[in-house]
Amino acid sequence: MLAFGVLIGLDGSPVSPEAAARLRQALAATPGRASSFKAASVAAVHVTHEVPLDYDRDVPHETARGAVVMGALRLDDRDRLCRELRPEAWRSLVGASDASLAALAYERWGDRVAEHLTGDFAFCVWNAMTRQLICVRDHHGNRSLYWGRDGERFVVSTELAAVRSQAARAGPLREDAIASFLRVGWVQDPTATVWRDVYRLPRATTMIVTAGESPRVRTHWEFPTPAPLRYTDEADYAAHFSEVLGAALRDRLRAKSAVVFLSGGMDSTTLAATAQGAAQDVTLFAQTSGYPSLAPSDDDRLAPIVARRLGLAHDVLSFGDRPALYWLDDQAPYPAQPLDSPDFADWRVSSRAAASRSPIAISGEDGDALLHPSTLLAQLRSEPFGDVIGAWWRFWRGTGRRPWAGVEWRLRLRRAMGRGPRDPTPWLRESARKLAGAPPPSVSHSERPRTVKLLSSGLWEMLYEEHSPSVTGADLLVTFPFVDPRVIAFIFAIPPVPWLQNKQIMRVAMRDRLPAEVLARPKTALEGYIEARVAQWRAGGGTAVRLSERVARWVDREHVEDVYRRGHPYAVLDAWRVLQLDRWLAREGQGHA
Repeated sequence: MLAFGVLIGLDGSPVSPEAAARLRQALAATPGRASSFKAASVAAVHVTHEVPLDYDRDVPHETARGAVVMGALRLDDRDRLCRELRPEAWRSLVGASDASLAALAYERWGDRVAEHLTGDFAFCVWNAMTRQLICVRDHHGNRSLYWGRDGERFVVSTELAAVRSQAARAGPLREDAIASFLRVGWVQDPTATVWRDVYRLPRATTMIVTAGESPRVRTHWEFPTPAPLRYTDEADYAAHFSEVLGAALRDRLRAKSAVVFLSGGMDSTTLAATAQGAAQDVTLFAQTSGYPSLAPSDDDRLAPIVARRLGLAHDVLSFGDRPALYWLDDQAPYPAQPLDSPDFADWRVSSRAAASRSPIAISGEDGDALLHPSTLLAQLRSEPFGDVIGAWWRFWRGTGRRPWAGVEWRLRLRRAMGRGPRDPTPWLRESARKLAGAPPPSVSHSERPRTVKLLSSGLWEMLYEEHSPSVTGADLLVTFPFVDPRVIAFIFAIPPVPWLQNKQIMRVAMRDRLPAEVLARPKTALEGYIEARVAQWRAGGGTAVRLSERVARWVDREHVEDVYRRGHPYAVLDAWRVLQLDRWLAREGQGHA
């Protein structure tokens, strides 16, 4: 499902034809085939691919007891779910649609339904008999879910614009959300958007809405702390990793074809090789995007080598002939809230190119975070002292390199000495800093604190929004196997040393699948890209940019413009958010909250 929107009269009141029409019009920005559903107090619009995917069958789905399942859902690990639903006759459910399985799960577990589901989903269940609505979002938030309420009229959608089309009070901007965007690049409050009275359901959250009552929310998934997984034969770790990652990919590739966003690094190449073996009936394509004229990279050379090794048709897209932010000259692609994406136009081209090949794309984000090694301190807290020291010694003796120990103590020392990181937004007014407030507390985890902090960052909300079909203008669903809960649980269970050192688990698992040069290549940054992009923008007239009065309440415009002219390239990168906000406000016709 590319998008959906639902409008409900919680008190049983009918949805007017005008409101239903506004809902459908608000979803028109999403390419695909729109279908409408109408009942006494419900109006829903679902947008699918022109040829719907398997997991879009039977949506919306009415249960035998009158409840209706609506939304975007792809359920994974279906055999496990079928066994839980019908232990004695689970095979009778193997061919059932995802929507019908979700309906059966709702009938069995009620508002605890999401605790039993795995997959990428954002859906709701309306029970007209109890006048209760349940909205759920998957464990990592791959599908966005926004909502709004005006009295007993409730609207929920994957698209913020659809909620705005119905929420009568969604006019003013939230000053704190705008300040947050300027400070870090996204709205830090996981429940908020830049629009007052338009809300976001956080990842891994169930919301229960009943007529006459305030919504109730609870978390239905947390990062796991699994029992340690230990094998005597080290080959078993690699085999188990391939099995788990293969299952995550197989569940996602329920289509005739798929595109892998391919670089020359370990993450995307591991996904391509594993997908090829796990879903042999799916035609795989590879797509590589780069900026060879601005920042040549080994990816430009290695990605084609990998594609040939795997026998994949390979599309190479080269960008860099136009400066960053050129998309700001065309207001048509502006999303429903500000987006910090200087190369957004190039991403839209990449998405449409992938969509011409397949309805599904596989992204390697964020293997780096998932496989981030545990610090020595975290290991000593969770494992016997002798096991930790033994693993460290064997790794050091076998590779000649010390395992990564973590540098948290160095960061704490630098902060204590007043030598913390630079302020990326010195141009932000003090009043705006106070509005932005402190960042929300990081999700804690006793064994993998750094990984959990990275995987729960608000940056993911921006990433998922940027990949939304209504934003890219492409009928493409992008999925992220490395944040599959089964993959996360496996990685959290294996010994950090040696398997998380330099992504050793991938390198061993892919030893016979990928070229030796890729296996031996260390993590490599795209050096010089930011510097070249900023220099190109300045040469194209960027230094002459003048900001409007629209942003003056949040920033010192002269300071920002001086950064554009003379600031360090990375300072310019942060300051570009102001220009993107300025142009977005111009499109919205608003200069203040």
